[in-house]
Amino acid sequence: MERPDIGVDIGDFRLAPKDALRQASDLRFRTIEMPTVNGDLAPRSLSSSGRRHLARLVEGLGLRVAALRGDMPGIRLTDPRTVDQCVARTCEVIELAKDLGVGVVTVSTGALTHPETGEPSAHAIDALRRIGEFAEVRGVSHAIRPARDGGDRMVRVLDELACPAISVCLDPAELLMNGANPLSGIERYIEQIRLIHARDGTAGRADGAGRETPLGEGDVDMVALLAVLSAADYAGPYILRRADSQNPVADIERARTVFGGWLPPG
Repeated sequence: MERPDIGVDIGDFRLAPKDALRQASDLRFRTIEMPTVNGDLAPRSLSSSGRRHLARLVEGLGLRVAALRGDMPGIRLTDPRTVDQCVARTCEVIELAKDLGVGVVTVSTGALTHPETGEPSAHAIDALRRIGEFAEVRGVSHAIRPARDGGDRMVRVLDELACPAISVCLDPAELLMNGANPLSGIERYIEQIRLIHARDGTAGRADGAGRETPLGEGDVDMVALLAVLSAADYAGPYILRRADSQNPVADIERARTVFGGWLPPG
């Protein structure tokens, strides 16, 4: 197994964008993911000149943007009241990705299937087709990040879409915390995974969701996941995440050490 590309999501630093970029550079990360829905990095906040300035700043700090993150809490693809807004705002992030030369946009999708039948939501499928067509024209991959849909359900969604611009960002902790097994059925869609969010958490139960933990202290079997991904020749980046922390810099530095300990020498 070759040493993988390990990066960080600058949103987890909880700093202003320029400070967060400098923090990533100071920690000697070279690969980053950027949240781009709200604030100074939102598409509507960045003019053409602002986008060029951002690209120069990132390059000047020795960083490479692996993905833009377009999470929109409370706005769901399965909700007819919010689906059009979700599509429109996602397409804005995809356009920003094209302008910045970034090939992947990741978005947390929530549940895309019926909790009992596993049938994909008609609203979500229609919305993802629209997003996928928009992304394909712009040469961007829209990586959906499932939070509740395990392997078999994820495959049903991807098979129904049959859209080359729709891919997967796998966050094993998110799945586990919501009661799904992140390794179940992964071999059936592993070739469509573009990004991994490397974080940890406790398993969700019938009485509630799990919680995020420092990497290596939860229930995610990252060693087993790395073995499966290595066997499939996954070559994408691993983005260290610490979304719920009082001291994210220290936790991310420790996570890099822990993650490195799971890799073969080289």
